[in-house]
Amino acid sequence: MFTKINLEDCFSKTQKILETKKEIFPYDMLGRSLASNAFYPKDIYTLLIEGRLSNFLYSKDLNFDQANFDAVILPTSSLQNHDIQNLSLFRRYHEKPVIQFDFIFDEYQILESLVYGADAFIIFPKMLKTMQLKKLYNFAIHLGLEAIFYLENKTDLNHAILAGARIFLLEDKNLLPLIPKNKALISKNITNLHANIKEI
Repeated sequence: MFTKINLEDCFSKTQKILETKKEIFPYDMLGRSLASNAFYPKDIYTLLIEGRLSNFLYSKDLNFDQANFDAVILPTSSLQNHDIQNLSLFRRYHEKPVIQFDFIFDEYQILESLVYGADAFIIFPKMLKTMQLKKLYNFAIHLGLEAIFYLENKTDLNHAILAGARIFLLEDKNLLPLIPKNKALISKNITNLHANIKEI
């Protein structure tokens, strides 16, 4: 699903976009906007463990009329011509959980996820050091959000575990035997997991 993305390039460009965004709309202003947020994040981890989420839909737009899904993954990166406002639009018309896909590396982005109505976001452990991951994950949990760690290899898994991750998005079935108990799993290509992803 994300393997064709040049992460290094995307993270570098996102850093520049974020710096501009922080100048226009500072962190404290973003935090104050939470007062008007009517949506409290859903507990994605518990829903996955209890088997109440099994069909994840990865969609690049908001046309879900013919789709059967329990939760949606929405890309929000302006690098890919998407808009973070889509999170709010989805939350306004659907009760199902929504997961943000962007290139996240900063607490500002996590707070932004909450403000715009995400229940969780995808994070790439290969792009961050373990302490950065841990700090970001703890901040997300503090806000009531969940981070879903995208794993391509054993190194990603090790970083995610050390950061305290509870939900993994797997790309490689060879990682399955290495996953600790009580973790929730999502995959596009691996069957018999807690949940699988379909793209439209």
